[in-house]
Amino acid sequence: MKLSQIGLNTLLEMPPKDKISFILNGIADAGNSCEYALLLGAPLDEAERRALYAAKLYCDGRIRYIISSGGVTRYNSGEEISECDFMARILEKNGVPESAVIKENNALTTRENMIFGALMLNRMTKLVGVDEIMIITSAWHMKRSLALAECFLPRKVSVCGSPVPLPKSLNEWIGTEENMLLIDDEIRFLKKLVDNHIINDMEVKMN
Repeated sequence: MKLSQIGLNTLLEMPPKDKISFILNGIADAGNSCEYALLLGAPLDEAERRALYAAKLYCDGRIRYIISSGGVTRYNSGEEISECDFMARILEKNGVPESAVIKENNALTTRENMIFGALMLNRMTKLVGVDEIMIITSAWHMKRSLALAECFLPRKVSVCGSPVPLPKSLNEWIGTEENMLLIDDEIRFLKKLVDNHIINDMEVKMN
């Protein structure tokens, strides 16, 4: 069935395995290499995992420039710092030169990550020679991120995703109430975005 045809309560009452299948199935690293990557902000623990993974991709030669995107202010040991600056600091401590880090300090939502990321990319390159951009975010956040990227990044630029590996096995990860709440939140966000015609409708397999 299409997401638009299913009520939110029905979606949230699905068995956990069906929720996981909807959010995580098909989310994998395709092994692409790209000139530019868009690194999405998050609360600091998750932002650190994302930035460390992005630094690895850079050091492996799979990306050349990283747009660190996130304007939400967080608190790190009493210091006020934006997600963008926090991730940029980690990138630069882990092998990414300052010249390869592009800071985007305005985005407050995933949709704004795409909008301001696109503006930054256009300002820098006029999209000359930019054929593809890699989205770097958590696996559970990738479905929504790719859907928004396809709608808000420039049409001439294709999009690929490289999800940050889960910090533990899938069975262990989904065994906590906190992480299942993350999955429920993603379902709520996707349902709202589809119902408001912001992203394209999508299939949900229900048993």
